[in-house]
Amino acid sequence: MKEWKKLSKSTSVYFPKKINNYISLSKKKTEFIKKEKYLINLKSRICSHSNNKAKIHEMFIFHKKGAYVRPHRHLNKLESFHLISGQVSTIFFDNYGKPTKVIKMGDYRSGKTFYYKLFKSCFHTVLIEKDVLFHEVTSGPFEKNKTIYAKWSPDENNKDEVKKYLLKLKKYKNE
Repeated sequence: MKEWKKLSKSTSVYFPKKINNYISLSKKKTEFIKKEKYLINLKSRICSHSNNKAKIHEMFIFHKKGAYVRPHRHLNKLESFHLISGQVSTIFFDNYGKPTKVIKMGDYRSGKTFYYKLFKSCFHTVLIEKDVLFHEVTSGPFEKNKTIYAKWSPDENNKDEVKKYLLKLKKYKNE
């Protein structure tokens, strides 16, 4: 934890305090993001880029089982997702909220899909079935207005609606 600085009090995003010629990570250096006190809404992340203005954003992200990732899309960005541990179902949607594809994912040893890359902007989410650690890479800089949340999905703060919505999404993953 001593090597990381928190972006702000209201987030669970951590940046390196100092970057020399390289950055290296080990299980020991990253394990803290799984601890309850570092999670916000069951989520936390370590960024290996120095700040939100970087051209490439590379993150190691932890989501606890049951975390809600609101369906969203990114404008003019590529995104790659490499599952290191855990299990998720990634759901892609049309613009009206109808699922178009479900990818059941697990780590490499599971034999399931462990990686995907988005080349086009489309609505997507992940259903967290087991605690997950994944590596995500996307183009920067981070601009909040370039992430579009699906109007047909509940806001993260509406806990009752989120619960209902997650139950609905679980039906899609089993089809």
